[in-house]
This record gives sequence, structure tokens and C-alpha cells, in this order.
Amino acid sequence: MQYLDPLYGQLEIDEREWQLFQTQALTRIRDISLSAVPPVATASGMVGSRFEHSVGVAYLAKILTMQNDFKHLAADLYLASLFHDIGSPPFSHITEKFMEEITGESHEVFASQMLYAEDSQKAIKNYGGNLDHIYKLIIGETKPWSDLINGSIDLDNIDNSLRWGLATGIFNHKFYEPEDIIQAYVWANNQLSLKLNFYPHIQKWELCRRLIYDVVYSNLNLIPESMLFRALQFAYEDNELKKDFFSFTDSQALYFLEYKANQLTRKLMKDMRFWHLYLPAGKIIKADTISETVKTFCTVWQERQKIADIIAHSLGVKKEEVTVYAGKDRGFKKIHLPFIGDGEIVEHQPLQKLFWRIKVFLHPKHKDKVPAVQELLESIVG
Repeated sequence: MQYLDPLYGQLEIDEREWQLFQTQALTRIRDISLSAVPPVATASGMVGSRFEHSVGVAYLAKILTMQNDFKHLAADLYLASLFHDIGSPPFSHITEKFMEEITGESHEVFASQMLYAEDSQKAIKNYGGNLDHIYKLIIGETKPWSDLINGSIDLDNIDNSLRWGLATGIFNHKFYEPEDIIQAYVWANNQLSLKLNFYPHIQKWELCRRLIYDVVYSNLNLIPESMLFRALQFAYEDNELKKDFFSFTDSQALYFLEYKANQLTRKLMKDMRFWHLYLPAGKIIKADTISETVKTFCTVWQERQKIADIIAHSLGVKKEEVTVYAGKDRGFKKIHLPFIGDGEIVEHQPLQKLFWRIKVFLHPKHKDKVPAVQELLESIVG
């Protein structure tokens, strides 16, 4: 059987792999976008699914395990690559904090439930995989090999950076060749390492990530993300987000929030769907060293949302008319694997800084109040 992949072309899929594709876990992520923000809400090309991405990662695992250093991982690394995103809730990291708050479980726990489901177990065992080892690879608990799928430079982010960038239209050609970059991995001096002569290839990957995350943290992406998060907050406060919500697909979650949730959530979701987007009104961006206050706003979602509530109250506008994004730059990567070659061992030096961002957005009918928002934000954050 054949599978067509946007990056790697026509892939041959055997019967055992097809049975894996038919599991509930992988069927579900065909309707979970690689983009946390629903593609219908962003003014960009349509990003593919986490299933599409996972098939791509598994393809890279197949190529890598042709090397003698990694042949012993062939079945389990392929399966870990294929199933690595099955724990993603709808809208991925946007909803993970709510999932942990409501269920007391992380996405790793959800992944284990999907992985150990009867149909997944049967298909994985038929492929020759070891379930426990696969799960440890996915969650990064079998070093050093888990670094190949859950590390600072891994098959996962080698695939997703290029896939996301091409799909959205950030660039129109392959910025790098994933099949080439994975040839950098080597087992040397009794540790997983990277070949020094591949450093220029990896810098292309780094630059690609920077271009991508410049868009991820642009208003094009953050405005709908902040509106979605505010909508989820109101659903959470009305006790509408139950445990089963986090096993929904993106389509099911969108339907629930747009048609079944409270009035404030439905209004925000409708505005997001129809691109009635809020206006950028204030921002604070810090690099590297930050205050504990900024760190708290960027890491504790309840504190982040207080910024929106305070600004709404101060401006005398409805609370659903102010949204906030706050977070740490997910694009920053410090590769921990050593580069080796020509008798040298070289430590990776990141091309970019670690940024922390707080951005405030305002309903367009309050355009006249935008100038006041920056001053309010600075007084809150200090």
C-alpha cells in the first residue's frame, strides 16, 4: 500500500503498518492539527495533522535505524515515532494546563492510556514492538536512546519545523533535508553524539526554527491563540470542561466550544472563527534574565489571565473583550548532545536568545483605548 507525504513523497506501507494506522490512537490524531492554534483561525496556509507529522517522523526513524549504531532500535523507535503525539489534547499545549488542572493527569498519562489500549497493543505486538520500551522512548525515560525522539534535537522537531513552515507558507522550498540531518547522529565515546561536519546542516534547522517561531509569536498567531485561551478559561470557570473533552479531536472540541459552551466562550469562538480578530494593545518582551513576576505570569496560566481581568476592569470594558498571551519561547533550543569530529568535541552554541513574552489584545470596538493598555500592562508587571 502507498501513503503520500508532503515532505517525503510516496511511501510504501506494509500490512502491519496499515493495522497501526487503523488504531483508535492514530485515527484520532488525524484530526489533531500540528498547529496548536486551529488552522481555520489563522491567516496562513493549512497546517497538516499530527498523524501526518508522526508518519514523517516514523519514516525518519526507519532511515536512521538502517545505521549499525541504531539497528537494535528499529521496531521500537519506529513505533515510538509513530505514536509519540497520541497524548496531545485538542489544541495541544493550549489545553494541556487545563487538562492537568481538571484531570490531575499529564499528556504522558493520556498517551499511556492510548498506547496500552487493546487495539494499539495488538497492532504494536504484531509489528514486533515492546510496549514498555516504546512508552519510555516517548516520554524520554530511556536515555540515551529516547533523546532520538524526545531530546533537544530529535526526529520529532527535525520533521515538524520544516513541515509547519512549508504548510503555512513561511518558505516555499525545503530549508534543509531531514534525511541528511539525521545522518549526523552517531554513537561515539560511549555516548550519543552528533558529527561535527553536520554542524552547518543543523544551523539551517536552527534558522528554520527561528523563522517559524517568529511567526508563531507574531500577532497573526497569538491573537487567535489568546482568544481561544480566554474562551477555554470561561468554559473552565463554568465547569464545562470535563475529562472527556481532552480526548476530543480538534473538530469535536471546536464544535463543543462554539455550540455547547457558555455564552462568553461561544462569542469568542465565533469571533475567532470569522476572523473578527482583536487588536494588539500592549506588550512586554524580555530576553534571558527576567523577574520572578514575569516568570510567574508566563508559567502560571491563572496569573496570566488576571492581567486581562485587571485591564478590562481598569478600562471599563467587558472581560471577554481583553485577551492575553504570556509564555516562554518554545523555539529556543540548546542542543545538549556533543559535536565530535577531527579529534574535537564541540559544545553547541544557540543562534538565538530565550525570549519571554506578554502581549495584550483588545476588541476592535475599543480601538480608542489601545494607548492606555501599555501603561496598564507595565504597571501590573512592574
